[in-house]
Amino acid sequence: MYNIPFKVPGSRADRELLHYYCCEAAGSLSRLSDTTLWTNLILQRCEDQSVIRNSIVALTSLYRDYMLVRSPRFEVSVKHIQRITRSHSQLRAHLTRDPSAEVALICSLIFYTFECLIGNVQQALWHLDQGLILLQRLQTDYLYLGDGQETYAQLVAIFSRLDIHASIFSLERTPILRLASPEQVSGGMHTVLERISGLSDLETSLTVLQNWTLWHLMEFVEYKNLPESQVPSIVIRERLQLEAQLQKLEELSEKMTTSEDFQSFTSAQRQRLILLRSQTLIFHAVLLENITCTLDDAQNPLEATCRFDVALTQISTLLALSSESESGSTFENNTPSNRAFTLSTNIIALLYFICLKTSDRRVLRTALSLMQGSLFTSRDGLWDARTAVTIVKAMVPEDDIQNEEPEMDFKLEDVGSGIIDTDGGLEEAFKLLKLEQSQIK
Repeated sequence: MYNIPFKVPGSRADRELLHYYCCEAAGSLSRLSDTTLWTNLILQRCEDQSVIRNSIVALTSLYRDYMLVRSPRFEVSVKHIQRITRSHSQLRAHLTRDPSAEVALICSLIFYTFECLIGNVQQALWHLDQGLILLQRLQTDYLYLGDGQETYAQLVAIFSRLDIHASIFSLERTPILRLASPEQVSGGMHTVLERISGLSDLETSLTVLQNWTLWHLMEFVEYKNLPESQVPSIVIRERLQLEAQLQKLEELSEKMTTSEDFQSFTSAQRQRLILLRSQTLIFHAVLLENITCTLDDAQNPLEATCRFDVALTQISTLLALSSESESGSTFENNTPSNRAFTLSTNIIALLYFICLKTSDRRVLRTALSLMQGSLFTSRDGLWDARTAVTIVKAMVPEDDIQNEEPEMDFKLEDVGSGIIDTDGGLEEAFKLLKLEQSQIK
């Protein structure tokens, strides 16, 4: 009996894959976020849009094999390449007849996910950027296109998160979308409301602040670590406004974890809240670590380290809860690879950035340990945990990591300058490290 909410034309194999998508893959792709798009809306479109249905079948086939393969490296088969190529051809033919923006955005998202599973980072970024450019054009030229349309709103949300995901992967990349309005940047309007009614509101506010933080750090990188006297007043005002909003969101997310509502949350909702709080803490810490002026003249390095520390505790709790949840999964429990694939949790990215930005050995050891634990065989969109661990360990000797001195006189982002900040993200950094090691030999 297939768990598919509509009749599916085509082969039995396609129905089996759609059944697997409904039962397993959709939940994995939307893990620790709003599940509506993958588990509901895209599935609805599969019923009447064959191009989306066929792309989902191809994606599910790839995802299932990714989860089953035993070797550390996933080698894509000819069958998968043929399915992916056919999906591209079907989309081109469909858009010639019916230039639907919604279909194009959904397929762009699916094609991005194809390439993430394969590990083809540059092609994944290309598909993502095409979707973001289309979305940007729609927001500029068709202001009322998405009014009342749940699918469009969900697509905006996931593309906004993936834009951030890609920009923290490739440090030279500025987000394509600008989510903070001029009024929010100037302080004329609050980004974070006084009262947040639920996790979706919390995630929306966080996404805007993450996007704003990345834009701010990229636009004003020349003022990094300069004394306040050398930073233009307009930059200082924006930084203080941004920090105030991050502080406010941090307090609201913490309050939510101790509220009565938290006790009635499902396990998935609790995990999602813990992740959102962790992301808020780390983005706030990165801003503090980058600037010299703060709201209360706080000691920036200390304040950043404290937030890293709390975030690590939160992530450790999250991974434990996630492991308990996955133990009940019929499919993943039986996969020999022990792999996990998510799309945009940023957990690997958060731990990697803590490793780069801390000078506290205990914090570095904890972050590295979490990446080497249950996450080691995981991939989160563009981020591969095994590659991240390899890069961190290549930059600092093991005996230095285990040294009993609490403070290091360096940060890995400084030691690895020219490698970790190369355009192309983890994959290019990994290639540069391998090249450097081969030249030493």
